[in-house]
Amino acid sequence: MTQTERPTPAAQISANAYVPDDIKADIEQFSRDGFIGPIKLYEPEEAAELIREIRINNQDSSRALYQNSVNYDRHFDIPELSRHVTHPTIIKYLTAILGPDVLNWRTEWFPKFPGAKATEWHQVRDYSYANGKPQLLPTESNWNAYIDITVWTTFTPATKDTACMKFVRGSQRDWIFDEHKTTQQGRGDFNVEQAKTGFFGYDFSDFAIDPNWEPRPEDVVELEMKPGEAVIFTASCVHGSTPNNTERETRFAIASRYVPTHVRVYPEQDSFTAHGATFDLSEYGSVLVAGENRYEHNRIRTENNHGVKFANPSA
Repeated sequence: MTQTERPTPAAQISANAYVPDDIKADIEQFSRDGFIGPIKLYEPEEAAELIREIRINNQDSSRALYQNSVNYDRHFDIPELSRHVTHPTIIKYLTAILGPDVLNWRTEWFPKFPGAKATEWHQVRDYSYANGKPQLLPTESNWNAYIDITVWTTFTPATKDTACMKFVRGSQRDWIFDEHKTTQQGRGDFNVEQAKTGFFGYDFSDFAIDPNWEPRPEDVVELEMKPGEAVIFTASCVHGSTPNNTERETRFAIASRYVPTHVRVYPEQDSFTAHGATFDLSEYGSVLVAGENRYEHNRIRTENNHGVKFANPSA
């Protein structure tokens, strides 16, 4: 896609979304800012127990979907994450934004270790930054800012000192980074030099449309969160993180990503590369977490790798 072919992002929730009265103000804020939070999912003690179990189960990758060092899609083999991606509060917000029929298409594990540098500003729409190929493709709408939604849940304190997330309010309406620009940084084998960049081997400044862009200070929000809280955002809202300036505290967070069912996931791809790893999609499938799937373009997984069915709270 060339620069002149970039679609104009809309900033509107799905036309068939149902917004309950008790979160109407939240959804209005989301539509305006591109993110909403913190939203409480677990009590702090519950979050501490969950992350303990998740870390223990993370050590055994024998049933993981991919045999590489990148912890994508561990909701297929870690039971606590299988349940987390279908949390009723998450689904309540997702269906108020994306409409009644929703897929979980990815989970990612985000630790930020002591001394880790900040994650640079970035903006994502179809995830083609990884290898130049779109990983998401809508079929029943033009591109809009709310096709792909991330729920980022922290299980430890996320403060300005331990690497909280930060956002640029309203930036989902603007094309600030163009993932379709040609770059080699991050797309080859992961190495030490690439690891020095703030975005997992990629230098997102390569994708900047205006290399001199800087956010207005009044639009920047550094969102501190307690264990068990989540922030819901569209990845097309420019975001990043503060550094972890501590000597002993590791911040642990899980990002779960969702799309409406009309979106094609990994179109025309049997595998993909990202962060220096290859992902074989032969056993992959999106998970229907809300409503119905009326399309045939995505493989659907109904069970995790332990044979346990994924919940669908809205079914």
